[in-house]
This record gives sequence, C-alpha cells and structure tokens, in this order.
Amino acid sequence: MVCVDAVGDEDNGKPYPKAWKEANAKRLRSIGVDVRDDCDVAVRGNVEEVVRGVSSSSSSSRGARVRVAHLAARSGVGAAAGDPAGAVRANVGSTAAVLDAAAAASDVVERVVIASSGSVYGEAATREDGSPRPSVAGEDSTDSPTSAYAVTKRSAELLGKVYAEQFGVSVVVARIFTVYGERGRPDMAVWKFIKQLESGADLTRFGDGASTWRDYLHVDDCCDALARALTCDMAQPYTVVNVAGGKPVYLHEIIDGCERACERTGSIRELPGRPGDVGGTYGDISATETTLQGWKPRVSLAEGLRRTVAWWRSSEADAYREP
Repeated sequence: MVCVDAVGDEDNGKPYPKAWKEANAKRLRSIGVDVRDDCDVAVRGNVEEVVRGVSSSSSSSRGARVRVAHLAARSGVGAAAGDPAGAVRANVGSTAAVLDAAAAASDVVERVVIASSGSVYGEAATREDGSPRPSVAGEDSTDSPTSAYAVTKRSAELLGKVYAEQFGVSVVVARIFTVYGERGRPDMAVWKFIKQLESGADLTRFGDGASTWRDYLHVDDCCDALARALTCDMAQPYTVVNVAGGKPVYLHEIIDGCERACERTGSIRELPGRPGDVGGTYGDISATETTLQGWKPRVSLAEGLRRTVAWWRSSEADAYREP
C-alpha cells in the first residue's frame, strides 16, 4: 500500500498543521504503509509513476492490478472559502490527474474510488413537517451547492463520470458525510467540543443547537466503506454511494454526547451560523449497504465519542494538541 501527498508543499497547513500530517505519516509508516510525502498528486505523471511502480513491485510476472483510493483534498467548507483557487487545485486538479493517470495505465488500474462529500446535496432536505429527510444518491439534486467546497467536490464527481463513461475507468464516488474520531481535523465540531471541554473553556456553538443537524460516522466505519468500495463487484462503471451514519444528529445532541464522553459539562457561547454551512446533512445508506455488500455503520455515536476522548487523553494525542 502506498500513500502520497495531496498537492505537495502548497497544501501545508490547510486545514490543519503540517506537524499533524507528519504525525499521521509516521503512524501510517508504523503499520507498513509506504508514504510518499514529496509527491504532488495534482501532477498526472507523478500518479502514473506511483501506480506503475506499485504494480511492477508485485511478485507476479504480470504485475499486480492496482486499486486507487483518491482521498487527497483541501477538506472543509472553511478551508475552501479561505482559498478557493487552492481548493480547486487540491480537489479538482488532483482528481483530474488521478483519473487521467488511471486511464493511461488502464492495463494496471482496476478501480478508482473518489472521496466526495455529502455537502454536494446543498441545503438541508426536510419533510413537510420540517423534520430531516435523508438525501438519496442518484435521486436527490446536486445542482445547488452552497459553498466553494461543495462545488469542487461535485466537479470531481463529474470528472469521474466522464472518465468512467468515455475511458472505461471503473469509478466509485463515496459521498462522505461528517466523519469524526481519533486523529480528527481541528475544524470539526467534535474535535472542538472535546478540546473545549477538556481545557475548561466555553463551548462555542453556531446557532441555537436545535436548528441544524449532521450525519456522524466514526472513522473506522468510513475506512471500512472505502475498503469495500475498492474491492466489491460493480455492475456499472460509475457508481455513487452515501457513506454516512444514516441518521440525523442535532447540534445540541452532539454537544451532549461529547459532555457525557468527557464526563464534564461546559458553558455555551452562542455565535451566528457560518456562511456556506447547510442547515443539515443526512444520508440514506440503504443502497450503500447493498452496493458495498453488507457494509453498515457498526460504531455507535456514544462508543465513537468515548474512543475519541480516550485517544485525546493518551500520549499519542500530544502531537495533535494545537491549534
């Protein structure tokens, strides 16, 4: 297995410090992953060189078939809003390079999985009574994104569709919703709430806590879905699946969950909602469970938050304390 950097030095510090990326790389190397942290994925030649190198290193005389999980990105609404051009290069440019390399190395590449986002569905879907309604892949519109980040992710999806239909590249698009867990990003709500609770600071809440919701998925379940997407049989060359927990969690509920996991309560400091954030995201995963041949979320929110807090209090988390 090989892991390469997103867009070289350009992406350092966005949306989290280079030191965190180095800590992640060290962790990956400790479990046998070959990390190429000097490889710019937005350059097609770099990707093709890595792909063919992996194939030729196989003990088979014909080389190995290669499956590519394209996770390199400028993640998050805020990081993209602060540097839209950088987000386009990181999210769209890198996807174009990966797909072009896959097409050029079609004798080697068997599948490309593209990490997209539930944000492509745009504003929150609700029922007539105002309650959350899950977004369904292949049915609900993706024509009204509400942020630059969502635009880049939808653009990457469309590139995947073109390469699947015109060049025969097998593509699975994984629309990932709100992932949390150990070694999470500092701009995510769970990470912020745990940090604030553990330090005794006020909890920063955008909005009243009862008007917005997210669909939370523990990182272990997300990784399981991506691994299955790489290897499972697909009837079509281009497939889109929602990778989500499959239920809405209101902001006040995630705060309560973090407080229980930390065994602490915090004072709330309420701020206005942020531009580009949708009122809610919630994914229908019934088709995903079938497409990914038995996948389903297995880590409950309470258990996932407990694991996250336990990691936060461990020595391994020392490298992730700031910002």
